[in-house]
Formats: sequence, C-alpha cells, structure tokens
Amino acid sequence: MSTLLDQANEAAKLAQSLGADEARVGVSRSRGVEVEWRDGRLERVQERTRRGLSVELFVDGRYAAMSTNDLRPEAVRGFLTEAVAMTRLLEPDPHRCLPDPAMYAGRAEVDLDLSDPTQASVTSESRRAAAEQLETLLRAGAGDLPIVSVTSSVDDDSGESARVHTNGFEGVRTGTHFSRSVQVTVLDKDGRRPMGWAYTVRRHQAELQVLETIAREAREMALRQLGSGKLATGKYTLVVDRQSVPRLLGAFLGPLSGSALQQKRSLWDGKLGEQIASDKLTIVDDPFRVRGLGSALWDGDGFATKKRPIIERGVLCTYLIDDYYARKMGVAPTGGSTHNFDWVLGEKDAAGLVADVGEGVYIDRFLGGNSNGTTGEISLGCAGRVIRGGVLCEPVAEINLAGNFGEIWRALVGVGNDPDSNSSAGCPTCVFEGIQLSGT
Repeated sequence: MSTLLDQANEAAKLAQSLGADEARVGVSRSRGVEVEWRDGRLERVQERTRRGLSVELFVDGRYAAMSTNDLRPEAVRGFLTEAVAMTRLLEPDPHRCLPDPAMYAGRAEVDLDLSDPTQASVTSESRRAAAEQLETLLRAGAGDLPIVSVTSSVDDDSGESARVHTNGFEGVRTGTHFSRSVQVTVLDKDGRRPMGWAYTVRRHQAELQVLETIAREAREMALRQLGSGKLATGKYTLVVDRQSVPRLLGAFLGPLSGSALQQKRSLWDGKLGEQIASDKLTIVDDPFRVRGLGSALWDGDGFATKKRPIIERGVLCTYLIDDYYARKMGVAPTGGSTHNFDWVLGEKDAAGLVADVGEGVYIDRFLGGNSNGTTGEISLGCAGRVIRGGVLCEPVAEINLAGNFGEIWRALVGVGNDPDSNSSAGCPTCVFEGIQLSGT
C-alpha cells in the first residue's frame, strides 16, 4: 500500500508528464471526533474523516492552485489533466515559481513529538463521559448562579500529510490535537444573557487541563459579568487578560507580512531595526518547541525553520516575507510563517499586576472591532472589571477601546509570568498605560 509521500511523488511526476514545468503537491488525511453535550443530554456527535490532494502548478509562466478529495488513480489523472489545461488559460505571473532548493537545506533534526499514540484508543464512551462531566462540574459549583444553558464539547483528531516539490523538497508531518471546552449562559436582572467559557487545547491528552479547572473558569467568567455597568470615558491603565492579548498582538504583527509590505498597507514599512514598541516587549518565534501547538520543521514554502526574534526589547527584528512576495519586492525571503511565541516574561501573575496597578480597568474580552494595518488605527469593543485599590471590583461592559495599536504597544508597562498554554501565541497578561476607553 502506497504511503502519502508515494502518492504525492506520483502526482507530482504525473503533473509534469501532462505538461507542467514544475509542481507542488500535498496529500493529506485526517480523522477527528467531536462530542457536544447540552443541558443534560447528548446534542451532537460529529466524525470528520478527510482525504485530499492539493496541487500548485507552474505552466509556461502561469500559476494555479487546485484541490480534490477524489484520490482514485483515474480521478487524479483526470483532475491533473484538466488543471494543467486550465492553468494555460491564465495570465502569466513572472514571480510565481518554486523556491530556490538551497532554502530547503538545513532542516533541524528534532523530534517535536506532535503525535499522541493514545488518540487511536479514545472511545466514544470516554468522550461522552468527559463532556457530561464538564456540565456536571460546572453546575455543581454554581450555587445560585442563574444558569440558562450549559454546552460542553470534547474533541480529538489525528492527521498526516506529505508534501513534494518537483525541484527537490519532500516532507511528511503527523500530529494530534485534543480539546475540552464548556460554555455557560446566564440570565442577568436586566434580561441580558452573558456567557462564560473556558477551554484547553494540547497535542497530548495527558497534558490537558483538568475538567474541574475548565468548569470553574467558565463559571467564574459568567459570574463576574452579572450586573455589568457603564464606564466613564477617559484614559486608563489597562490590565489585559492573557486570552485577550492576541487580539491586540494580531493587529500589531499583521503589517509585518510580505503582502502588506508589498502592497504598501503596512505602517511598519521601513521600520526594520527601529523601536516600534515598549522595551518590555520581546517575542521570539520558536518552531522547535516539543509538543508545541505551532511547531514545524519547515514553513509554507518548504524552507527549513529557525528560531528567530520578532521583536527584541521593542525593536523590530524581522519582517514575515514568504518566497512569492520576496520575489515581487526584490528582497530575500525571511519566512512568512510564525510558530510558537516565547515572551520575555515578568515576575508577577495577573493578580499581582492588578495589585500593582491600583486603579484602572481589567479587560477580559474583546467583542468585535477592526484595525487598519496601514495607519495603525484600531477600534475594539471590550468588557471587564474596574480595578480599585488594587482589587477587581464591579463589572463593566459596552466599552470601546480606540487609538493606534503602535502607540498602545509603546504604552506597554508590564508583562505577566503567566503565558497562555492553550495558544501558540503564548501571551501573558499585559499592562498598558494611558489607553483611551469610551463608555458613558
């Protein structure tokens, strides 16, 4: 029986025999199961089994990307025949070609341990039992919390993929994911129905947070939203919860992409080596973290990954430019993918940071909004709690954070010691000074 790598190689050779100059082929398969439990009964069971072949073709200076999930040999031949013919009809793009094979060299010999062999033995009964237990645990500690509904979910999957470039790249990846989550809706006195939620995600199921912790965090999140009031408009010191920091970080790092730079949609254009954030901000991209959610030995172009600083003491160290945009810009590619972020952490957890702030606002969730990578303008709905005397006090909602995300990150004055292990971004709690909030 042929492996995925064999299938990818066969498809790549077939594409060339049908007229493609070069080809990039990926073949993948995955299987996952999700069990959803809602208010005392099984709500949904979904099994996902996928197989697919994706191909990028380079034909007479033209480029196309297509995919199919019919992997029968005769179907693949028909698919590629049609794909090559369709590619010939497109406009030429002189910047579309496979990368320099020299960039494939130097792949690290690291066992990332991304696959948990126990995933194959997970049973439907154990998934259902965990989902049911999550609701039971949440309700058991709820006291007089006015619960409207509780939904819990248990999910796991495994996948394998192989990739081949006709100019010398080959690679195979395998991986597993496990997640547990719960969401509770409660009824406020004014008729609003705020929600609390919590989750855990890991590569290996033995490293998942315990169900009691997830249930407690979701319950507490819902409880602290009851009776939310308004906040006076003004400038505040903000303590931003570690699970909310990625919303600000994504806006900040987005303009580093090759597409934003090439299309002149980046306020960081020409800022390499300059201070663009507070010296409290240092982020290193680490693709080699064992069992990391974003770990990889090669990136989207097939380039060997490397550990590299993104921001060092507020100074911009690199752009995120893939091979295609590097060719369009006439520069060397730096790699367009990020993996796992390592922060230079502080010494205190969220409670310690709140105590140090004394007076301010704790933001525990962002609710929609937008940002502009060209100007840095950002506007986000948010909610949280007032900080008074170094203690979290009454909840507040219907707040808007407005300003410039470059200025916001320059206003970073504190970083926690509590990176979020449920995200490859690994964000800790962060403190920002003098941030404009609009309320009443």
